[in-house]
This record gives sequence, C-alpha cells and structure tokens, in this order.
Amino acid sequence: MCGIGGVFSKELLVDERALQRMSIALKHRGPDDEGMYISENKRSGLIHRRLSFLDLTPAGHQPMNSEDASIHVVLNGEIYNFKQLREELQALGCVFKSQTDTEVLIHGYKTWGNNLPEKLSGMFAFAILDEKNHKLLLGRDRFGIKPLYFAFDSSMFFFASEIKGILATNYLRKKINLTAVSWFLANRYIPSPHSIWKNVFKLPAAHCLEFDLIDFTYTLHCYYTPKLNMHRMNVNEAFENFHHLLIQSLSQHLIADVPIGSFLSGGMDSSSLVYLMQKSLNYPTQAFSIGFKGWNESEHQYAEMVAKSTGAAWYAEILDSIQLDDVKKLMWHYDEPIADISILPTYAVSELARGHVKAVVSGEGADELLGGYWWHKPQNFYYSSVFQRWISLVNKPNFNQVKQHYIHAMSMGLFNYDELKQCLASEFLNELPDDPFCHLDNFRQDGIPVLKQLQLLDLHTFMNELILTKVDRASMAHSLEVRVPFLDHTLVDFMLSLHPNVYFNSADQKPFLKLLLKNHVPDVILNRPKQGFVGPDKFYMNYSLYAQTLLHGELINQGVIKKLYLQKCLEKKDHWRLWKLFVLESWWQVWMK
Repeated sequence: MCGIGGVFSKELLVDERALQRMSIALKHRGPDDEGMYISENKRSGLIHRRLSFLDLTPAGHQPMNSEDASIHVVLNGEIYNFKQLREELQALGCVFKSQTDTEVLIHGYKTWGNNLPEKLSGMFAFAILDEKNHKLLLGRDRFGIKPLYFAFDSSMFFFASEIKGILATNYLRKKINLTAVSWFLANRYIPSPHSIWKNVFKLPAAHCLEFDLIDFTYTLHCYYTPKLNMHRMNVNEAFENFHHLLIQSLSQHLIADVPIGSFLSGGMDSSSLVYLMQKSLNYPTQAFSIGFKGWNESEHQYAEMVAKSTGAAWYAEILDSIQLDDVKKLMWHYDEPIADISILPTYAVSELARGHVKAVVSGEGADELLGGYWWHKPQNFYYSSVFQRWISLVNKPNFNQVKQHYIHAMSMGLFNYDELKQCLASEFLNELPDDPFCHLDNFRQDGIPVLKQLQLLDLHTFMNELILTKVDRASMAHSLEVRVPFLDHTLVDFMLSLHPNVYFNSADQKPFLKLLLKNHVPDVILNRPKQGFVGPDKFYMNYSLYAQTLLHGELINQGVIKKLYLQKCLEKKDHWRLWKLFVLESWWQVWMK
C-alpha cells in the first residue's frame, strides 16, 4: 500500500517544499521509499510514498514514467490481474522494464486511454499525468477500498490519499463544511463526494476524474455499476461457482514478494479465508485476533478454535478495555470524524499484525454479498406502525420504507432532522439539510427484491463510506496493507446476479459459508450468531469521560451544539448519541485549533 499526492498550479510555480510536506504527512502509508516529480514548467508536481510488495528493487520506484517521459504515474493499491494485462499489452508490442503492477498503468493508459480502469481488477487509487495532452487522470477502484481526495479553486488543484496530505501543502485555507456536521451525526460518516472541509472532495468509488491542465476544469465519469439479476441457479451449482471464484480471488490477493497474513475474528468470513489459505491454497498463514478480558462474547476464543482446526499460526492480544481517550489520536489518522464503534479494536489488531507481516487479508464484503447483516432479515424490518407491518404482508415495502428501515439500522443513536434541530446551534443549525439521509436516494433501484436494495445500499454507503474507510486508516496508521478478497468484482457481479432465494435464508446465517466450512471447523463457529468486530457496549458508556470532555469542550465553546441538548443526553445516559458527539469533539480538538 502507498500514499500518493499531487499539486497543480495555473499561475504559480509549484513549491518543492509544499510537495515535501505532503509526502511527510503521508509517510505512514509508505515508509519503504519516497519519490517526487516536478514538471519542467514547474506547474505540476507528484509525490509517492511506497510500501513495497512487488519488485522490491529500485525498478519499482514511483512516480514511474513512460520511456518518452511524457506520462507519469503514481499508484496506491494493488492491480491483481496485472500479469494478464501485461501479457495482453506485450502482445500488442509494449515493452516492460519492471515486474510491478504500476507499469501496467503506463502502457494500459497509452493503449486504452480513459477506458483503462475498466480493465483493472484490484484495489487502487491512481493518478496519471499526461503532459503531452495536458491532462491528469485520477481513478479509484470499484468499491472504494482505497481512498482518494481532491481539492481545487480557480488556480490550484490538489489530490492525495488522505486529506492531511492536501492540508500539509499550506496552499488551501481550511474552512469547515457546515452541513457536513449534520451528515456526520446522522450517518456516522460524511457521504461522498463531500468531506468535512469546503472545497475538499472524495473521488467516489468506481469513478475517474479527468482534469484539464490548461483551463483548470474537470469531468467525472463512473466506469462501473454493480449488475443485478434474478438468476435462479441450482443452489449447489451456485455454491460451486462461489467457491471457485472466492479461491481464485484469494489466490490473486496473495500475490506478493512478502508473506501475507490474515485477520481472524472467529466469524465465518475471516474463518473461511484462513481455512482456504491453509487447506485449499497450502499457504502458511499467520492469523491475528483481538479479545477482551472478562467478556463472555470475546471473539478471540472462537478465533483460537479456527486457528487450531486449520493449523494457522495464531497471534492474539487480549485487552482489558477500550480506551476512549485514544479516539483523539485516531481522529488525526482519519482526517474526518467517523463513528464506527470498531475503530479502536481495528486499530489494535492492525498494530498487532504489523509486528509480524506487512499485509493481511480480511473478510469485509462477505455480509454485503451473502445477506449476512441483521437488517437483511425480514423479521427484523423496521416499520413505523403496526398498520405498516400489516400492509407489508400484502404489498412489499417501497423504497421509502426500505430507506427508513436502513436509517434506523445504521444510526446507532438516531440523529434525524428533528433531533439535529434540537442539537445544533447557530450557523450549523442554519445549514441543517432537509434530509440528512438524502444520499441514500442515489442508490434507489425500483422493481428489485428488498434484500437486493439493501445490498446495494450496503455496497455504496455502509461498506464503502464507513467500513472500508475505518479499515484503511486504522491499518495504514501502522503501515499495514489490508486486502479484501470478497470484493473481487467478478465475485460481486456473480453474487448480485443470483436471485436471493439461491444464497439467502432468513433462518440460516450465510449458507454458502457454512457449506464451505462444514466439517472443517467446530460447529460452534457455524452456529454462533453474527457479531460485529466490537468490544462490550459498556466500554462506550463512559459517561464521566463524555461529561468531562463535552461539557466544556470545543463543540460548546464554538457554538456547534447546544449545551442544554448535551445535558439532556447525559441525564438520559444516551450513550450512542454521546459517542458520536464525543468523536466529533475529539476531531474538533485535533483539527480546529
């Protein structure tokens, strides 16, 4: 994994010191090597921080340029099908000078132009500077596994893997996006393409941005949309296809010149990966787990069972508690407020893994593909009234009802319009959006089963904006790469092509993974209920810390929230709303002083 960035100026000369500050800000993403390129006219600059996995020689150094030095590339991520693409390009006459996946981007761009991302399989964010045609092409992978931010005004354009890289240049004046505070409290994240800062944006997943270096304008293009179908394949045949595609994906994700380990929670997702690595691919696996002392539901006890049954080398750290004081440190790594409750355990397991390996595989995406979350099950569907529930027996829920169900499933301390109106103060109240969940409407697709609609929402919002962001920042804080084999787009497209009856059973948790693991791990692993990667809820009920931090904090002092509202939350012991406010306060103390 790597860190990438760039600065482009219409009028001023690009300052090498600004690029160096950007590089230093992203050092944790790539401590193995650093590179910089400044164009001859001093108006364009690129930086790269390298965490090396393929071709560890100097031939893998970035920015990487074409033979005629007109094209310059920086890449964050992995192109898993680069060997196949390399062979295809060599057959067309392209000559390669390294063994890296990055060089495929140079020849691929020269051959396929802006259609290049459609050819790529992997997790990636890249930038291609085409000096001959005076343009810059940014691209991000289909599911947003790797981050990419950009910022601009009338005479400057910036991009970077993390917002801190852009801010480090000191060119851009920080100005908070007032509406983003509402979006964060409502959703636990700030939806793409927006960010916490005005004029700083996320490049959405599956999008390219083409920037014209002459007139300083850009266009966005979506190159991939998940394809839905209702194919009623035989269940056994569908499972065999799923099994084959998962092994194929996993084998590609294990391509590296260094060993790859695995996170292991003891749930079926990560257990499946460890089992396949050990038994199907004969890949000696180091597995890493986090547990909590004195907690009956601590997952380390199940992870140990899986490690023993598969023969994986197992490393675990058993924590006494979750230290909420560490949230402030994490807000520096995350750049934006993000209130997923597993940010701290994920940070801890990443630190553990990095002591042994440079990369791991992880089970993100499995629940989205297989209908594994509690909100996917019809018996858990939220209805605003008994009448609505009764009507649903005759008419399936419409999109607005699905949306309301999804909002309640995601909220963990609901901040709807009315709640935000009570909470926010001054100018933040004035910028309260009519619907803080309106981004969900972008993924409406009529005429499909409720489960498919929920899966689409998961892929585009919960997984993309919250889960993958959490994993990327927590792991890269320790210079650890996390690979997610369930999110190979061929596997995703196959699963989304199936009718839900083929792979989903509301009374049975992820039948395909049960088939895969049956007789290979203890039955308790197959039959335990779904559990997120979290610690005990009591760790998030630290009311004394919430009161100490918030009552005299920056959110009150700077007129972001009303003190009376905060006092009511403390009186009610409303820990999930307090948790989100605590995260926002922690972010504010890091970035707004």
